[in-house]
Amino acid sequence: MAHASLTQARATSRERWWLWPLALWLVSRLVSTAFLGAFAGRQEESSWTPAAPDLLDYSTMWDAHWYFIIAMSGYPTELPLDDSGHVGENAWAFMPVYPLLARALMLVGLPWEGAAVLLSVAASAAFALVAYRLFGELAPGRERFALALVLLSPVAPVLQLGYAEALFLLLLASCLLAWRLREWEWLWVLIPIMALTRPGGLAFAFALGLWFLVRWFRDRERFAVRERWMLVGLGAWSAMWGFGWLIACTIATGSTSAYLETELSWRSAYVGRQELVPFTTWPIGLEWWFGAWWPLWLAAIVAVAVALLAGPWAKAVAIEGRLWSIAYLAYLAAVWFPQSSTWRLLMPLFPAALIVAAVKPAWARAVILGACIALQPLWIWCCWHVVGRDWTVP
Repeated sequence: MAHASLTQARATSRERWWLWPLALWLVSRLVSTAFLGAFAGRQEESSWTPAAPDLLDYSTMWDAHWYFIIAMSGYPTELPLDDSGHVGENAWAFMPVYPLLARALMLVGLPWEGAAVLLSVAASAAFALVAYRLFGELAPGRERFALALVLLSPVAPVLQLGYAEALFLLLLASCLLAWRLREWEWLWVLIPIMALTRPGGLAFAFALGLWFLVRWFRDRERFAVRERWMLVGLGAWSAMWGFGWLIACTIATGSTSAYLETELSWRSAYVGRQELVPFTTWPIGLEWWFGAWWPLWLAAIVAVAVALLAGPWAKAVAIEGRLWSIAYLAYLAAVWFPQSSTWRLLMPLFPAALIVAAVKPAWARAVILGACIALQPLWIWCCWHVVGRDWTVP
């Protein structure tokens, strides 16, 4: 009788697996909302809001304005030029899925601010569910704490702001789960949507390529020909969509360099107008920040990344999570210029939370989680809150 009751309790727990991730999501949103509300009440008048704006206005500053422009007016066919004849900042730097979905919500009567925030909040809740399932597949037993780390991380407030991060993380987690479960048909559908939400197609293609090499050298006998061709096809599909927005920008504007010039316009405020040479952006950026000390900073960053992903504590995490993390870090190393948005750009590394979740004893995990929560107001103050001519973009 007792055994039957225990079996039934376990079955009920499996059926209600969604309770834990939704509870963690709710707590995390209450925490982030409290911090954002407190800062909103202290916000001075800025280019985006009046003094002491309401929470919706405060949640749709910075790049959310570009998404608003896209939702209302689309993309320009003629690119703006600065006094030197270079392409200036414009909407092509931002991909279309998020603003178009927000526009669809506006058709039912929601204002832009409400539509943008509602979309992010809903996407973050769905992300919590999918990420929890993914974590259970990648490292069973660590999913609860790992999800808490992600949802309460220092940059977690962005999951409810007028940015595409929450939607992108939902799509990325769905792609990683489909990969882990070998449900290839879902990847054909999800990859294009993900790649047109935020840049990620090239990194995902690289991750699939790394997995192909791992299978080829470690498990060639069981690496079926059909699976090989499936991976080749999906890798090519992801790479194609990784370049898809660049191609769309070229077709619409008639300029093959339009997209890259647009992206470089944001960097020019730091180091002037430069060509994009892969894998030189971090040395250039770190030298701008730290001068002659930049090699030490670069070495430290590389050492931390290698220790995190290649150390013995990472082996308990399934290879899909580790390969994605390696591929995404390689993508950032190739093209990203380090500045205040870097913390937000690290969010797609969320599977690495499974590695941190292995920390023992329990009090050490509590300290890490507490530090994450304590750093949220610091991120809001340094990156989101607007103070005068603020250059620390979120």
